[in-house]
Amino acid sequence: MKKFLTLLAAMIMVLSIVSIASAEPLKSTYNLSEVSFIDAVGWYWTRDINLMLRDDSNYELYYREYAFGTTDPGLKANKLIVYSGTYSIEDSADDEACHFDITIDTMDGIYFEQHGKGFGRNVLAYAMVLDTFNWTDEMTDIAFPDGSDDGAADFIANHDIAGTVFTVEDLREDLDDVTLENKIVACSKVEESIEVFNITE
Repeated sequence: MKKFLTLLAAMIMVLSIVSIASAEPLKSTYNLSEVSFIDAVGWYWTRDINLMLRDDSNYELYYREYAFGTTDPGLKANKLIVYSGTYSIEDSADDEACHFDITIDTMDGIYFEQHGKGFGRNVLAYAMVLDTFNWTDEMTDIAFPDGSDDGAADFIANHDIAGTVFTVEDLREDLDDVTLENKIVACSKVEESIEVFNITE
């Protein structure tokens, strides 16, 4: 039995190394974060955007939201939205040497997940998964309870971010400048908030 467990562990390690080695490398990743504290209930509220460029034309944009710290643990809230599609990139209009403008050209899919009673006491308000690549009739009922729209295509159309321009800073442009970060400097549809990416229905 001990020999079997040792062999199994070795096989798992080898498979893990192979999986990591075969994974597609990232071209770039840029981040934007916001943290606030709600005095009335003693909550911390964090919101993050992570723009990942998979290669020269494909992106994934992650929006994460998490609330915690309340004395009622049942009211915690978690949300994850993943947008995917194609992008284009050019030197930034702000003329900063280490900045680039990344335009979301197409949005091909959305994965949306939220859970935690911080989003509402109704089950469908706080526990749902919507995935336009694997859409079901149940997802239509959740996304369009009034029956006004139908299916993944309508969900994408209602939450399309194509045309959004991210201005990013890339530290690799000047490695001697220790003040640089890989970060999102500005976004054409965010203005002073990242609330625009927060799908609520």
